[in-house]
Amino acid sequence: MLDISQEPGKMGKDSFDVAVIGGGIMGSCAAYSLAKAGKSTVLIDKYALPHFKGSSGGFSRITRRANFGIPELTPIMDDSFRLWEEISQKAHEELINPAPMLVVGKDRQAVSKMAESVEATGYKPVWLSVQQTNSKYKSKFTDDYYIFEDPTAGVLKADRCLIAVQKLFREVGGRVLDGWPVVGVEAGEPWTKISGPRGVVKARWLVLCPGPWANHVLQHLGVYLPLRSVRTTSMYCRNEQFPLSSFVDCTTGSYFYALPAMEHPGHIKMGLHDGVEMDPNQSHEVDLAGLRQKSLSYFKAFFPDLAEQYAFEQLCYYTLTPDEEFILDRHPRHRNIMYAVGFSGTGFKIAPVIGEVLTSMVQGKAPKHDVSAFSAERFKKSTAVKSKY
Repeated sequence: MLDISQEPGKMGKDSFDVAVIGGGIMGSCAAYSLAKAGKSTVLIDKYALPHFKGSSGGFSRITRRANFGIPELTPIMDDSFRLWEEISQKAHEELINPAPMLVVGKDRQAVSKMAESVEATGYKPVWLSVQQTNSKYKSKFTDDYYIFEDPTAGVLKADRCLIAVQKLFREVGGRVLDGWPVVGVEAGEPWTKISGPRGVVKARWLVLCPGPWANHVLQHLGVYLPLRSVRTTSMYCRNEQFPLSSFVDCTTGSYFYALPAMEHPGHIKMGLHDGVEMDPNQSHEVDLAGLRQKSLSYFKAFFPDLAEQYAFEQLCYYTLTPDEEFILDRHPRHRNIMYAVGFSGTGFKIAPVIGEVLTSMVQGKAPKHDVSAFSAERFKKSTAVKSKY
């Protein structure tokens, strides 16, 4: 028997309108949005929820309107602020701390593009000279940098966000099936069957948000995408002088970032947007020493008040696509299966919007935002190589 709840679901104890696989922030927001829309929904995860084994771990994430990606992402990022405020109100908890984001870079065109994305949402970026920046941030940027602040940015309390969304999902009638690793998926219509250690779940629609396990799940269903799961780290270093701001240096594709000392007083969170390839199912850790050293060297050079060594760290996963834009699409043969994967370390802030988009797709409606640029079609067969895992 399927041990899911003492109460029967709308369609029977083991049958649902929608099953969502993956209880990170993306899957949790999708499940919550679907349940709010009146769909009987079950959220399935291999670990007990909430957990921080995937890409949603840690205590904080930057949220911003300064867009590093394609233009189609700008309205999605803007709308995410509204939805996080809505979730905060319903959860009776403040989930966003305001924290302007300092953006620096040597490519004037790239920095200007990010500033323009702030303007496109009705806000004004604050341009700073190198001298103003170095005075305010106790930094050592040189005259070849272009700099502005995104005054609308903030920091999401990531752990509290995840707990809040899962709690709200349960309150609107959602079912959670955690500690329940999926061992098989039998695609079909009208029912797709999901097998686990305590039985079988049937769902008319299947939404996949498996995070770093995306290749394992999708390849089982015959979908091969150019995804790489990488292990990364954020380090906490003592710096008493850094303002209550977040920071990013977009000079290179693998940018450096920092978050203010909100979680641990006197310690900023900082790191490099990069990682070492790692299968999330493997038991041994990969060597992140090079990643740590690059981050420490950079921040020590530009922020001299930073401590020489980090006090502690938070490990996490990115699931990277070649262009570092996410993939949101349907299964090419089974139209009742959808997936949202490859958020490349920048997806947490937009999860509520992605949840709404997936809900519209299940309902057969046009999504509020144009997400066609994020389809799997943009990757040709020659790039969709099979994962080595």
